[in-house]
Amino acid sequence: MFLKFSHIFAAEFSGKDYNGMVKQRIIEEASELFAGTGVKSTTMDDLARHMGISKRTIYENFKDKEALLIACIDSFHRESAVFSERVFSKEGNVVDAILLMMQKSAEQTSLRRLDMLNDIRKYYPQVFKDRLMHMHDDKCRGMGQLILRGIDEGVFRDDLNPEIIAVFFSKRADGIAMADRDLDRFSLAEVFENVIITFLRGICTPEGIEIINRYKEKTAKSK
Repeated sequence: MFLKFSHIFAAEFSGKDYNGMVKQRIIEEASELFAGTGVKSTTMDDLARHMGISKRTIYENFKDKEALLIACIDSFHRESAVFSERVFSKEGNVVDAILLMMQKSAEQTSLRRLDMLNDIRKYYPQVFKDRLMHMHDDKCRGMGQLILRGIDEGVFRDDLNPEIIAVFFSKRADGIAMADRDLDRFSLAEVFENVIITFLRGICTPEGIEIINRYKEKTAKSK
């Protein structure tokens, strides 16, 4: 296990760079363990063994497991924000951008990660409230801006209330991510497609609906 860090020790970095790399690596490995075995079941000893480092090294970077969990959530939030910004600056219209985001989200989300979210909600309610609900609020604000952009582009109806649509859309997406086992027999991609695309059709203009139809044709051919 110790070999995982051999490239860090072999390289020449300043103390600040080295510490930053170790801290980021701990966050990445902890995120995988939290998703794989659950937040509650994963101990600092498990993480130290998994990474081949001392537990002291972990505690030098994070005071406890809750602080590490918060760092993992914040890291995921930053990565998601960067990816979203890249997608929405690259795609030609809002509908295509939202569809691509939902597709990637469905591909990257696994039942393991859903279990992790449920673990956070159950065993770390304050973290869930402070961090995950903050992410939800950011998502609502961002979605409201996208609705306005879509109206300007002519792909969303101009009689919509962007704030209401943003809140409803975000809650539907979060509801899918936090769903219980009722939907286990369906793939997440199938659930997202049925819920999100159906919702988008309801707020789209004929031009927006045509974009959705082209997307569905394209995805059908790729299967």
